[in-house]
Amino acid sequence: MKINLILIILFSVVLVCEAQEGKSIDFANSSWSKILQKAKKEKKAIFLYAYTPSCRWCRQMEKEVFTDKEVTDFYNSNFVSHKINIEDGAEGEALAKEYGIVSFPTYMYFNKDGVQVHQSGSAKPAEEFILDGKDAFNPEKALFSLKRRYDSGDRSPELLFNYSNALGSYHQEESPEEKVVREYLETQSTQQLESEKNIKYIFSKFLSFQSPATQYFLENQNKFTHLFKEDEVRHKAEKIITRTASIAGSEDDAQLLKQVDRAVGANFADTSRLSSLAKIYFYQGQKEWVKYAKATLEYGRSQGGDDWRTMYETAIYLKHFAKNMQALELGTQIMERVIKTEKSYDNLNLYAQLQHRVGKDTQALETAREAIAVARKSGEESSEAAKLVAELQAANEE
Repeated sequence: MKINLILIILFSVVLVCEAQEGKSIDFANSSWSKILQKAKKEKKAIFLYAYTPSCRWCRQMEKEVFTDKEVTDFYNSNFVSHKINIEDGAEGEALAKEYGIVSFPTYMYFNKDGVQVHQSGSAKPAEEFILDGKDAFNPEKALFSLKRRYDSGDRSPELLFNYSNALGSYHQEESPEEKVVREYLETQSTQQLESEKNIKYIFSKFLSFQSPATQYFLENQNKFTHLFKEDEVRHKAEKIITRTASIAGSEDDAQLLKQVDRAVGANFADTSRLSSLAKIYFYQGQKEWVKYAKATLEYGRSQGGDDWRTMYETAIYLKHFAKNMQALELGTQIMERVIKTEKSYDNLNLYAQLQHRVGKDTQALETAREAIAVARKSGEESSEAAKLVAELQAANEE
């Protein structure tokens, strides 16, 4: 009898552990209208998660953060949760249009009456994601509460600081973030700008090249290294240069490109490498895919070293947008260099897709199978590579 009781207890413990391991945010499988009704009935706020199937950051959040015990406890206790695919051609896409969702992942928060109170987004650790949910209940942090105060004429430094921070995840074409950041910085003295609070604030902003926050950061990078790692400061500075060069290319703005060149010469020690990156992203913006690919390959050979991420990004663009066979062939050469440095599922899968695009199906099949094997070891999803393998095997059997 004792043995049977022990076995029952052990079996129950195993079931509880398995249930906890499989626990996630409880997304209601229902229509939006029924979600609104459920929230009002249960007197709970609403959490709306917007994603796309191809979004790797969405998959990361679903796998690593939405399953975190503290996250599930907080969100399941405080929200009626709903998720939408903003590319589904149905209600998800309609809701994305209604609420102006243009990036992913996006997290929107509504009160029990269905009124928007807060919005956030991007991949982030569990504690920050929980903080997003808490901010929705805090009038000093909730985006739309702050917006109402700003629209009523409040221009206090505290309001400008909090509102501009909340706007960081409000990805709308008409977002006033840049204006609000400028207004806040204008309330700060030269000495105040160097405070830890403001150094962290400026570092967190990703605004236009002409923004005072951007220019202050580029011209004073040394003031940020006592709070952030040198690699973090360098990465942000380089991102500003490459992003602006891409905009210059897309708008055919020679004057903006000259400003980028001047900023590189004035604020960077490694001017040759930064100039090469600026050239790459200028061609990206112009959609000159052959020039873009050639510039990336040259960068990889002479300047890039282990910078496989820049080369991977080029290959992604070539896969999705290039029609020219020469550009696609250059893409396979780029990915050949990439996997010598970083043989991950994503890299191998992209290499296989490009090999297939240029007609190298034997090599594509081999690479896709290797990608699946790598994914199996790391526990990653590998449906895109598996689909390519099935397609190529079917073609061989014909």
